[in-house]
Amino acid sequence: MNKIICFLLLISSSVIATAQEALMIPVTPSQQAIDFTLPTPNGKMINLSDYQGKYVLINFWANWCSPCIKEFPDMQKLYEQSDKDTFEIIGIHAGPYNEQAAELVSHFNISFTIVSDDDTSLKGWDVPALPMSYLISPQGDIIFKSLGPREWNASNMQALISTYEASLSNRDLISRK
Repeated sequence: MNKIICFLLLISSSVIATAQEALMIPVTPSQQAIDFTLPTPNGKMINLSDYQGKYVLINFWANWCSPCIKEFPDMQKLYEQSDKDTFEIIGIHAGPYNEQAAELVSHFNISFTIVSDDDTSLKGWDVPALPMSYLISPQGDIIFKSLGPREWNASNMQALISTYEASLSNRDLISRK
């Protein structure tokens, strides 16, 4: 009996570990992303709708969040390796953009768009903890999400996008029958 319990615990822990290691999980059914208007550190206002027609990785982070800081180098590398005509990253700092946030952005040479949600008032976005990330489709739908730090890379992101696009093709084929 103990062997069976140990075996079941081993299997369940490996399933949980595999799920946690996934880059992002699908949002099914996809949901329309709520548009926002937030300032960059230099005061320029950015709207999510400005990026319509591109995949957008939205990452909620804060300068005091060590898991957020941990994933910054990989996220920057992902951005550098991505086609800017089809993919963008928006980092949303939770709270006022302060000196510590500016130092982190500078330290990691972050070149993707950074905005701040000064009073953490973005309504409609489910952000239970930081870092929280969402992948938005070119049509403005939330299609994938992840909670916690990730090892971002271009090949895994492209695989996610390809999976999504294949599912769209499959839906088109089914609806034509």
